[in-house]
Amino acid sequence: MIKKAHSTKVRLLGVQASEAHPSGTHFTEVQPLKTHSEELSLAKAHSAKVHSVEKYDFSEGRQFFFDTNIWLYIYGPISFPDWRSDVYSRALKEIRASEGSIYINCMIISEFVNAFARIEFKQQSEFAKYKEFRNSPSFRPVAEDISNNVKKILKNTLTCDPDLAAVKLPEIMDAFEEGRYDFNDLLFAEVCRAKDLIFVTHDRDFRDLEIEILTANERMLG
Repeated sequence: MIKKAHSTKVRLLGVQASEAHPSGTHFTEVQPLKTHSEELSLAKAHSAKVHSVEKYDFSEGRQFFFDTNIWLYIYGPISFPDWRSDVYSRALKEIRASEGSIYINCMIISEFVNAFARIEFKQQSEFAKYKEFRNSPSFRPVAEDISNNVKKILKNTLTCDPDLAAVKLPEIMDAFEEGRYDFNDLLFAEVCRAKDLIFVTHDRDFRDLEIEILTANERMLG
């Protein structure tokens, strides 16, 4: 008999849209994005323009795209106190207060869900295989926690799924063949580059892609 797991407690450091705006209005409607071109085009690898998230001036109306690791720092499972959770949660509040927009797509949500579940799997000792854990009653409270946090993310974001008909996949695959980049990372960079979005990440892998970056990672700022 499988022992029922206790519900996983989740760090809820992000702000709700109603907290950032006195009127209580949520930014849930999809609004037009600023674009440089109608098609996504893969740019050559160059050093990115990197800003410190702790020193950044959040001007009114700027547009951002959060990497999966940022959402995990803000809405991921609790394991131990992490200064990055506080830093990026403050950035989220600053963006909402400045009436900025944060965009997200299905790939980010998919990565968040899978990473959250894998973290919870590693923190338990009852199951040796992930699929056994996922198919057990013990996973139910974890799934509920994940669902609740994804809904919180969606309240703070606008959708920004790329049009595959416009993405030059052969060029992206050429870059992928070099063995240096994750496929999703290349696609995220393309979305940010084409839609003029500032990419918020703690991942150094984006350092040599030609996009504007906001981070608390000192190795990227040096």
